[in-house]
Amino acid sequence: MTLDDININEKIKKRLTEAAESGNVFHAYIFEGSACIDKDAIALCFIKAILCEQRRGRGCDTCLTCVKLAHGNYEDLIRLAADGRSIKDEAVEAMQERLRNKPLGARNVVLIADADTMTLRAQNRLLKTLEEPTPGTVMILLSENAENLVDTIRSRCILYRFSGEGPES
Repeated sequence: MTLDDININEKIKKRLTEAAESGNVFHAYIFEGSACIDKDAIALCFIKAILCEQRRGRGCDTCLTCVKLAHGNYEDLIRLAADGRSIKDEAVEAMQERLRNKPLGARNVVLIADADTMTLRAQNRLLKTLEEPTPGTVMILLSENAENLVDTIRSRCILYRFSGEGPES
Protein backbone atom coordinates (compact mmCIF):
# COMPACT_ATOMS: atom_id res chain seq x y z
CA MET A 1 0.00 0.00 0.00
CA THR A 2 1.27 3.48 -0.87
CA LEU A 3 0.15 7.03 -0.12
CA ASP A 4 -1.87 6.91 -3.35
CA ASP A 5 -3.83 3.92 -2.01
CA ILE A 6 -4.54 5.20 1.48
CA ASN A 7 -7.97 6.70 2.15
CA ILE A 8 -7.24 9.93 4.04
CA ASN A 9 -8.08 13.61 3.69
CA GLU A 10 -6.77 14.80 0.31
CA LYS A 11 -5.20 17.96 1.77
CA ILE A 12 -3.18 15.93 4.25
CA LYS A 13 -2.22 13.42 1.57
CA LYS A 14 -1.04 16.27 -0.65
CA ARG A 15 1.05 17.83 2.15
CA LEU A 16 2.69 14.52 3.01
CA THR A 17 3.35 13.72 -0.65
CA GLU A 18 4.85 17.15 -1.35
CA ALA A 19 7.11 16.93 1.71
CA ALA A 20 8.36 13.49 0.67
CA GLU A 21 8.83 14.46 -3.00
CA SER A 22 10.80 17.60 -2.16
CA GLY A 23 12.83 15.91 0.56
CA ASN A 24 11.73 18.72 2.86
CA VAL A 25 10.61 16.34 5.59
CA PHE A 26 10.24 17.66 9.13
CA HIS A 27 11.97 15.73 11.90
CA ALA A 28 8.82 14.95 13.92
CA TYR A 29 5.13 14.35 13.27
CA ILE A 30 2.13 13.42 15.37
CA PHE A 31 -0.59 11.41 13.63
CA GLU A 32 -3.67 11.67 15.83
CA GLY A 33 -6.92 9.79 15.40
CA SER A 34 -9.27 7.32 17.01
CA ALA A 35 -8.35 3.68 17.51
CA CYS A 36 -10.43 2.68 14.46
CA ILE A 37 -8.12 4.64 12.13
CA ASP A 38 -5.09 2.66 11.01
CA LYS A 39 -2.51 5.33 11.81
CA ASP A 40 0.25 2.72 11.60
CA ALA A 41 -0.62 2.03 7.94
CA ILE A 42 -0.73 5.76 7.18
CA ALA A 43 2.67 6.23 8.83
CA LEU A 44 4.19 3.29 6.89
CA CYS A 45 2.87 4.73 3.62
CA PHE A 46 4.46 8.08 4.49
CA ILE A 47 7.74 6.37 5.40
CA LYS A 48 7.68 4.53 2.05
CA ALA A 49 7.08 7.85 0.30
CA ILE A 50 10.11 9.36 2.04
CA LEU A 51 12.47 6.44 1.43
CA CYS A 52 11.29 4.91 -1.86
CA GLU A 53 14.06 4.35 -4.39
CA GLN A 54 11.78 4.48 -7.46
CA ARG A 55 8.84 6.79 -6.71
CA ARG A 56 9.92 9.25 -4.05
CA GLY A 57 6.92 11.08 -2.69
CA ARG A 58 4.53 8.20 -3.23
CA GLY A 59 6.16 4.81 -2.71
CA CYS A 60 6.20 1.96 -5.21
CA ASP A 61 5.76 -1.26 -3.18
CA THR A 62 8.37 -2.92 -5.45
CA CYS A 63 11.79 -1.48 -4.59
CA LEU A 64 13.83 -3.18 -1.88
CA THR A 65 13.11 -0.45 0.69
CA CYS A 66 9.33 -0.54 0.15
CA VAL A 67 9.29 -4.35 0.27
CA LYS A 68 11.30 -4.39 3.50
CA LEU A 69 8.97 -1.82 5.06
CA ALA A 70 5.91 -3.80 3.98
CA HIS A 71 7.33 -6.97 5.53
CA GLY A 72 8.42 -5.27 8.75
CA ASN A 73 12.15 -5.87 8.35
CA TYR A 74 13.53 -2.48 7.31
CA GLU A 75 16.69 -2.20 9.38
CA ASP A 76 16.51 1.57 9.99
CA LEU A 77 12.94 1.58 11.30
CA ILE A 78 12.81 1.78 15.08
CA ARG A 79 9.44 0.89 16.60
CA LEU A 80 8.29 1.71 20.10
CA ALA A 81 5.02 0.60 21.62
CA ALA A 82 3.43 0.39 25.02
CA ASP A 83 4.90 -2.27 27.28
CA GLY A 84 1.85 -3.08 29.32
CA ARG A 85 -0.10 0.12 29.81
CA SER A 86 2.57 2.66 28.86
CA ILE A 87 5.80 3.36 27.03
CA LYS A 88 8.53 3.42 29.61
CA ASP A 89 11.63 5.58 29.94
CA GLU A 90 13.86 2.56 29.23
CA ALA A 91 12.28 2.06 25.79
CA VAL A 92 12.94 5.69 24.84
CA GLU A 93 16.50 5.38 26.14
CA ALA A 94 17.07 2.27 23.98
CA MET A 95 15.69 4.14 20.95
CA GLN A 96 18.07 7.04 21.60
CA GLU A 97 20.97 4.60 21.79
CA ARG A 98 20.04 3.16 18.38
CA LEU A 99 19.81 6.66 16.91
CA ARG A 100 23.44 7.26 17.85
CA ASN A 101 24.36 4.78 15.09
CA LYS A 102 24.36 5.85 11.48
CA PRO A 103 21.54 4.34 9.42
CA LEU A 104 22.35 1.56 6.99
CA GLY A 105 20.11 3.22 4.41
CA ALA A 106 19.09 6.82 3.77
CA ARG A 107 17.87 7.70 7.27
CA ASN A 108 16.63 6.41 10.59
CA VAL A 109 12.88 6.45 11.12
CA VAL A 110 11.21 6.14 14.52
CA LEU A 111 7.59 5.04 14.78
CA ILE A 112 6.06 5.38 18.24
CA ALA A 113 2.69 3.66 18.57
CA ASP A 114 0.46 4.75 21.45
CA ALA A 115 2.71 7.76 22.03
CA ASP A 116 0.09 9.28 24.31
CA THR A 117 0.71 6.44 26.79
CA MET A 118 4.32 7.47 27.44
CA THR A 119 5.15 8.08 31.06
CA LEU A 120 6.08 11.64 31.95
CA ARG A 121 9.68 10.55 32.41
CA ALA A 122 9.71 8.91 28.95
CA GLN A 123 8.21 12.06 27.42
CA ASN A 124 10.88 14.22 29.03
CA ARG A 125 13.58 11.90 27.69
CA LEU A 126 12.00 11.98 24.20
CA LEU A 127 11.93 15.76 24.37
CA LYS A 128 15.73 15.84 24.36
CA THR A 129 15.73 13.95 21.05
CA LEU A 130 13.08 16.25 19.57
CA GLU A 131 15.02 19.35 20.63
CA GLU A 132 18.29 18.09 19.16
CA PRO A 133 17.30 15.60 16.44
CA THR A 134 19.89 13.38 14.85
CA PRO A 135 20.36 14.68 11.28
CA GLY A 136 18.12 12.85 8.82
CA THR A 137 16.00 11.17 11.48
CA VAL A 138 12.22 11.27 11.15
CA MET A 139 9.99 10.51 14.12
CA ILE A 140 6.28 9.73 13.83
CA LEU A 141 4.23 9.60 17.00
CA LEU A 142 0.88 7.83 16.73
CA SER A 143 -1.72 8.97 19.22
CA GLU A 144 -5.39 8.74 20.00
CA ASN A 145 -5.20 11.92 22.06
CA ALA A 146 -2.23 14.22 21.51
CA GLU A 147 -3.41 16.32 24.47
CA ASN A 148 -1.93 13.59 26.68
CA LEU A 149 1.53 14.56 25.41
CA VAL A 150 3.33 17.43 27.12
CA ASP A 151 3.03 20.80 25.40
CA THR A 152 6.73 20.92 24.58
CA ILE A 153 6.53 17.68 22.59
CA ARG A 154 3.45 18.87 20.68
CA SER A 155 5.15 22.18 19.91
CA ARG A 156 8.09 20.41 18.25
CA CYS A 157 5.99 18.20 15.97
CA ILE A 158 3.73 18.74 12.99
CA LEU A 159 0.28 17.50 13.99
CA TYR A 160 -2.07 15.77 11.56
CA ARG A 161 -5.53 14.80 12.80
CA PHE A 162 -7.28 11.91 11.08
CA SER A 163 -10.97 11.24 11.52
CA GLY A 164 -13.55 9.03 9.92
CA GLU A 165 -15.50 12.00 8.61
CA GLY A 166 -15.33 15.76 8.24
CA PRO A 167 -12.36 18.05 7.67
CA GLU A 168 -8.96 17.18 9.08
CA SER A 169 -5.81 19.26 9.56
